[in-house]
Amino acid sequence: MDWNERILCYNSKMKKIAIKFSIDKFDDIKSIAEHLQHFIIEDDYTISSISKKIIANELIVLDINMEENITSFIEFIEELNEEKVVYELYKIVNGDWDKYELDNLKLDTMPKWISTFIGLNILWSGIMTFLQFFYIYDWYSEKYEWGGIASIIVSFFTASVPIYSSVVAYWSVTELSNWESYEAILVFFAYYFPFLWIMIKVLYENRWYRFWH
Repeated sequence: MDWNERILCYNSKMKKIAIKFSIDKFDDIKSIAEHLQHFIIEDDYTISSISKKIIANELIVLDINMEENITSFIEFIEELNEEKVVYELYKIVNGDWDKYELDNLKLDTMPKWISTFIGLNILWSGIMTFLQFFYIYDWYSEKYEWGGIASIIVSFFTASVPIYSSVVAYWSVTELSNWESYEAILVFFAYYFPFLWIMIKVLYENRWYRFWH
């Protein structure tokens, strides 16, 4: 990866946000500066420099990594709200810093690779549903000798039911087409595992950045 590619990758994951405080308690200033230090990459991130900006009510530019520390930033803002600290948030609009509320900053806590992964699995599921329909049709039409229209209708509804559709397709290929069991399991059930992984992760912690851990 050359330098330009690294810059592009960096910019795609970072969002610049600015914050300005109205505060005069020294203890609070030091504590806030220590928290802000984690979100400053390009500017001076020393405690003394950050504290001076807080006291002077200057804009402090933050570099928020959208995949790693966005949730930490949101939690930090929530702590400020609980402690009734007076602050203002800004983001760049047409080259200028404009004041915004946190909800309007459009901070995306879902990494692009996760949304792409989910999209690909939905597409994969749709393709498998389409393919399983034909095996399910063979099962109903040959095993039960149903008429064409009846088999089509029942096969359509069966194919739209997750897991059960895979079970019927499994029966069809193992009994009518002489597939090996492991082949049928791999083809008709393997695509559920990515969805299972997503569900476990979401139930474990509803914070997308933790998918890396």
